[in-house]
Amino acid sequence: MRSHNISFRLHSRDEQYSAEREPVDNPSRTPRVALDALIMRVAAARWLREHHIWETVRLVRDIPDLAVSDDAGWPSRRFRELVAASALVDAVIHLTNATTAKLCLRSVSHEQGLWTCSLRYAPSIGGRVTFKARHPDLAGAILVAFLRSCRIQAAPVPSDIRPNLPM
Repeated sequence: MRSHNISFRLHSRDEQYSAEREPVDNPSRTPRVALDALIMRVAAARWLREHHIWETVRLVRDIPDLAVSDDAGWPSRRFRELVAASALVDAVIHLTNATTAKLCLRSVSHEQGLWTCSLRYAPSIGGRVTFKARHPDLAGAILVAFLRSCRIQAAPVPSDIRPNLPM
């Protein structure tokens, strides 16, 4: 019988989750920090899991300009059924369509074991922004691109900044 020397590399909580240690006295920063932490967790996971999707739903509810009102029964019954049936790709696509952001699935490709997803966001002030994400799992790639688009909604825009767009 062989004896193996096993050593574990331990990281302090401060090193791993330094983004979560920001002061929370500014409530407008909290959803963005939580989104960043979730993006890191999903990107590090090999496969997307159900708890990642439910954490996304919880975070989207905290962003007032993005979530559909609870009066509409959000998340919908269809969404809950998709998650329960482990149809995570369909559930994530349903989630992106259920928000008030004007998101469009622009492209999806698979190359060398990684899925690449592009979501296009069309803000109400005009213009377009594209968010890309790569992940070994298709549902993970779509979710990370969606979470990156949610960061725009969670970011506070100062009132003195105006978009440089023709009126």
